[in-house]
Amino acid sequence: MGRGKQVILNSMSFDNQSQAKEFFREMLNRYIPGEQISPEDSTHLGGLFKRHPEYAAKVGSGVDYFQVIPADYGTQCFCAVRMDGSKEGFSYIKCVTQKPD
Repeated sequence: MGRGKQVILNSMSFDNQSQAKEFFREMLNRYIPGEQISPEDSTHLGGLFKRHPEYAAKVGSGVDYFQVIPADYGTQCFCAVRMDGSKEGFSYIKCVTQKPD
């Protein structure tokens, strides 16, 4: 069985996608909806966000900060708050796998 696909960010790297998903799942669950992501976590999350298959559209005017927002079925997701104040939720799993819908 293969090692899996590495996930390499500017600030850190993971041997496989499962490790990356676990790291960002734990990060997501440390926050409550509406809470702003810490500067240290934002460094890692910003690198992950750049891997999103629709990054160019989602980044818009640029990211001011990240926060957690409520999502479907009682879950939560990461959200990029843009410089213009608009918000764009995104899936950390989609960023890890880089698979479009």
